[in-house]
Amino acid sequence: MKKTVLMACLASTVSVAAVADEYPNFEAYLGAGTYMFDNERDLDEPVSLEGGLELPLNEVVSLEAWLSDYSADVKDSSIELDARRLAVGALFHLKEGSTRPFISAGMGDLEFEASGVEFSETLVHLGLGVKKYFDSNIVLRGELIAMNSLDNELTDLGARIAVGYAFGRSVSAPVVEEVVAAPVVKEKAPEPVVKKVEPKPEPVKPAPAPVDTDKDGVVDAQDQCPNTSPAFKVDATGCPVMLIEKVEIKLDVKFPNNSSVLNKDSYAEIQKVADFMNEFDGTQVTVEGHTDSSGSDAYNKMLSQRRADSVKNVLIKQFNIAPERINAVGYGEERPIADNTSSEGRALNRRVVGVVEASVKKAATK
Repeated sequence: MKKTVLMACLASTVSVAAVADEYPNFEAYLGAGTYMFDNERDLDEPVSLEGGLELPLNEVVSLEAWLSDYSADVKDSSIELDARRLAVGALFHLKEGSTRPFISAGMGDLEFEASGVEFSETLVHLGLGVKKYFDSNIVLRGELIAMNSLDNELTDLGARIAVGYAFGRSVSAPVVEEVVAAPVVKEKAPEPVVKKVEPKPEPVKPAPAPVDTDKDGVVDAQDQCPNTSPAFKVDATGCPVMLIEKVEIKLDVKFPNNSSVLNKDSYAEIQKVADFMNEFDGTQVTVEGHTDSSGSDAYNKMLSQRRADSVKNVLIKQFNIAPERINAVGYGEERPIADNTSSEGRALNRRVVGVVEASVKKAATK
């Protein structure tokens, strides 16, 4: 119902502007924005794709419509919300000229979608901004927006910057007078007299004997790794021959039944992984959460994700591992490692595991 009302408002905006022949211009915009949500939403600040259309009614008032599309992450969780906001309203320009500050007001419909569940809110908004017109009919627009949810009594803030084009706006071209300068005649300077002096031939010095200071079998002139230890094998450039070895460390943390709370004793196991990742900067880890077969599949899926997120948060907050180096995935009861018919087997299945691998270069010895 909310979306139907907004579409009706948008249709009436186009109809009213179409009959205003005295002001035929309309402006189309494309840009980006960001939103600072009310603390009760518990959402991170996203970057939004913005598209808009403005239809002037007279020198002061314009009608407009905007569509915003973005994704927002729930704080301290792997849940992501897809959002779309359709808003219609009016602009009140505060002055004429190439720079035009304005006040905007209107209403809109905000839709969220997460994990197949959709919900929406009705918003009213109030904004303050400025537009800059250029002779090429390009328009640069920036504004700050305050939005209030009529359904939940929440207030969000937003900022938008966009580039647009003013269709039908005529700009007179400046008159440029062509000035023809008189040709400048340069007198030709007399050519200088150059005396050729034949260089004296330098005596030929004998080439020095090649030197191998570090005794690695490669002379100093070709040795790119001087002072190499005689214990190492070297290549044609005198540098040690490097062998690549793989090293790894495994994470295995157990949880009580129906719980995602970490025991303090588990921190030592998690710290081993953090120390390994700090030693090898390029490493990443996928933290896998698992449950036993008790409970429904959907509940176990959620519980295993919470367990994986618990270990991820400890790696980030306690041991300062960058979030982008950690991936947390919950598999529920899909991957048991023991028989779920016994209490011992179920205890083994209530776990979070992960493996971190790194390649280490080691010089080959003779």
